[in-house]
Amino acid sequence: MKFSKKVLPMVLAMAMVPAMSMTAFASNASTPTTASTTVDISKHTFYAYQIFTGTLVEGTNTLSDVKWGDGVNSTDLLKALKVPKTFSDGVDFSKCSTPADVADIVGKWSDNSNNAKTFAKLVAANLTDVKTVGTESGKATLPKAGYYLIVDATAVSSKDDASNLSLLEVSKAETVTVRNKTSKTTLEKKVKDVNDSVLNSETTWQDSADYDIGDHIPYQLTATLGDLENYDTYKLVFHDEMTHLKLDENCEYSEHALKVKVGDRELNDNEYALNVNQNKNAFDITIADVKTLGGAEGMNVTVEYYAILGADAVIGATGNPNTSYLEYSNNPNKDGLGKTAPDKNIVFTYSVIANKKDEDGNPLAGAAFELWKKDAAGKWNSVKVIGATKTNDPNTGKDVYTQTETEKNNKIFEFKGIDDGEYKLSEVVTPSGYNSISDITFTVIAGHDILADNPQLRSLTAGELFIAQTESGKFTGAVTADIVNKSGSQLPETGGIGTTIFYVVGVILMLGAGVLLVTKKRMSSNR
Repeated sequence: MKFSKKVLPMVLAMAMVPAMSMTAFASNASTPTTASTTVDISKHTFYAYQIFTGTLVEGTNTLSDVKWGDGVNSTDLLKALKVPKTFSDGVDFSKCSTPADVADIVGKWSDNSNNAKTFAKLVAANLTDVKTVGTESGKATLPKAGYYLIVDATAVSSKDDASNLSLLEVSKAETVTVRNKTSKTTLEKKVKDVNDSVLNSETTWQDSADYDIGDHIPYQLTATLGDLENYDTYKLVFHDEMTHLKLDENCEYSEHALKVKVGDRELNDNEYALNVNQNKNAFDITIADVKTLGGAEGMNVTVEYYAILGADAVIGATGNPNTSYLEYSNNPNKDGLGKTAPDKNIVFTYSVIANKKDEDGNPLAGAAFELWKKDAAGKWNSVKVIGATKTNDPNTGKDVYTQTETEKNNKIFEFKGIDDGEYKLSEVVTPSGYNSISDITFTVIAGHDILADNPQLRSLTAGELFIAQTESGKFTGAVTADIVNKSGSQLPETGGIGTTIFYVVGVILMLGAGVLLVTKKRMSSNR
């Protein structure tokens, strides 16, 4: 009896070992690591399990004198093959009793057919302990002529790596290079930036941004699917963790609601599971089987959501990082989840510090300031008042600023948690005995890596008056200025030296006028 494989070696599913292992390397400046779905199996170890043994006809894939190999439990495999409706297209192993009978049916299938894949899975479920370990990484060692199941034996569980699909191979005794029949899913995390003072300034998705404390910040997680063909089901689990940010779960604005999409189709709530932790600064989204939702190789699965920058946000170069990673099916041979390396982006925020000084450079108490920010429509909006409480007088419609005794002692005024944009600083309470200053306008401009594995704050300016502070070569995030008040002019009092001066000046003017009159008369008489 001869066993002739039409298209062999053939790729098939099911054998052993889960997981994956992709490493994201930190890049210099603003050059990000490029995600790749390619799996490097050249470093993987492979086992070869002999299904059939026989004599290989030279120059062909025809195996004669077919017998059961020692790599399979033939009794259990034969039982599994005979289970009704296991195979499609009316394939029937019920009358098979010998390895040659089985080989005769299998030999009629084409490479990558559903029946061939099913056969490989049944073989993988009925293996013995007899196997040949590859002598070289990325290669399988076949000790003698036969029909083999080649299994990826590399432990990839919880790594960014994937097990190679199990392969069926007819071969003579030789060492073969295993064909790469697997890929993995990748993840990118991005954020958008916007300058509130500039119309239509929202950026595309990038790796850093700056925002005011309390702002609602748009984020996007994007999983790019690997090859799903050889998986029965394909699971995705998005993990997201924020620092000094909280998920906008209550969705103050309807357009800020969390959205999950497979391709362009937005999923219904019952098509994924959302789990948010108690502090709302971490959440998971699980899609049990993306294949049933239309997922295919190269397609994007996205999660879009908004987070709110908290009052405890870190000011300056350290920023407020947000990291995500993805768990995904990574073993076409059996259940298993790989885990991508974390992808990070950072939101920066800054502070404005006004140091109140007198004209001699000494700290000066008694003032209060209000910071304003211009919006894209050109309107000035109050950010915060420090040093006083602001109320509106219903009778006059004017703002009123009142101070407590403690507030009167303020000499340093720090407005925390601002981002880039146009600002105005108004002195709303002037220290007693000093002249009020005019409003101070300035523009905060920041430069940070927009595409980088670890974004850095590169520059920070706020006009000529405010100076960006640094510490150990990094921006603290504070821009500071000395705001100077000059003492008021002293007006003269009645009866004092001030009036004497006026009298003296008056007498001098009168005497001068008399001298001028006498001179003119003499000149007239001499004509």
